[in-house]
Amino acid sequence: MPKYKAIVKEIEEAIKRGELRPYDQLPTVVELTKKYHVSRTTIEQAMDELEKRGLVSRKRGSGVYVKKVATPSFAKPLNTVSLTDDIDRDLAENPECSVHEFTVLKPDEHVRHELGLHEFSFTFYIERSHLHQGSPLDMQYLYYPVEIFRDIRLSAAETSVRPWIAENYEVTPDSYHKTLRAVTATERECQILGVAAGSPLLEIEQVGYLDDGRPFEYLVSRFPGDLAEYQTVDSDSLPV
Repeated sequence: MPKYKAIVKEIEEAIKRGELRPYDQLPTVVELTKKYHVSRTTIEQAMDELEKRGLVSRKRGSGVYVKKVATPSFAKPLNTVSLTDDIDRDLAENPECSVHEFTVLKPDEHVRHELGLHEFSFTFYIERSHLHQGSPLDMQYLYYPVEIFRDIRLSAAETSVRPWIAENYEVTPDSYHKTLRAVTATERECQILGVAAGSPLLEIEQVGYLDDGRPFEYLVSRFPGDLAEYQTVDSDSLPV
């Protein structure tokens, strides 16, 4: 884990435990560099990440302060799509998926472009639905380059792929780039999700990157929008 992420985690946990309370001022950059034995750049990276997560605010010439809204953000992580509380809890404690297709294939041009692959590359392809109380919640289409992952098990696709990858490969996922859009359910998606023809779905297109910059995962997830909400924090915004 990069050092700045370890610092972020420690400060985040301190906020969660109440050791750092709303409006408390964090130590200065100089004090933090001495405490963690890191460079100023590393501390700045950590502060940037905390600010992106909506946990702190910066006041020019004054310092960094814990935000009043910090505590609630733990329940619904920022910059991600969250489902209702009971569904989120169920998926976290007992992830279960119905796998509709599991194979190795040559992906189309768009997927190759997103994963930085050449035209003769192959990927693992997983088409699945998360289950809640036995019913499908979503449709997921996942691609993992064979050049990085020589073996992905069906058992991983039936639960959680990323923890399985973490246990079996020495790679470190670093970031995920997401695009959200509204789409119309396909005939197959209507059948699996039990929605009417022409129903709108919320689509998340996501590319995952390793800490060395390589794309390692291309994912499209689609589900009924009434199950989800998206939370984010913007440092700046256009005039309203």
